[in-house]
Amino acid sequence: MRMLNMGKQGTAHAHDLIGSNIENVIRTLPNPIMVVQLGFQAPSRFLFAYDASPTAKKVLVLIASSPLLNGLEYDLVIVGEPSDEHERQLAQAKQVLKSAGTMGEAKLLQGEVVPVICQHAVEVECDLIVMGAYAHSRIRQFIVGSTTTGILKTTRTSMLLLRYN
Repeated sequence: MRMLNMGKQGTAHAHDLIGSNIENVIRTLPNPIMVVQLGFQAPSRFLFAYDASPTAKKVLVLIASSPLLNGLEYDLVIVGEPSDEHERQLAQAKQVLKSAGTMGEAKLLQGEVVPVICQHAVEVECDLIVMGAYAHSRIRQFIVGSTTTGILKTTRTSMLLLRYN
């Protein structure tokens, strides 16, 4: 299997709920997983939530080398405080995508990660959020929470999740 597609919910009740099996499926499968929203259409623009972690760097390489997102415009985003390091990380990641022939913008956004990413996706009309998934252990998730789960619960945008151990 090259990629698993699944709906955000088993039944379409409330947008802030996620199906009870999504996290287990994402944590179990090494394959890319597309979590689609009701009324899904092929994306024309995607948001890549980048944090320069080892997982995010692997996702960056996959985006650059895969035909899956080829030809789509992107918004590459890091959420954090302004710094030379963040600007350097954005420039490096943008160069990787540019070398692959992908066009888009790189932005440093400030605030809390989950609401900032979800709001930015709406503002720039991204049809897809691409990110690494569940890079931390369940114990850490229990203590500090999970960005992946937060975005899954909050967004009304479909997501492409990539998991690397």
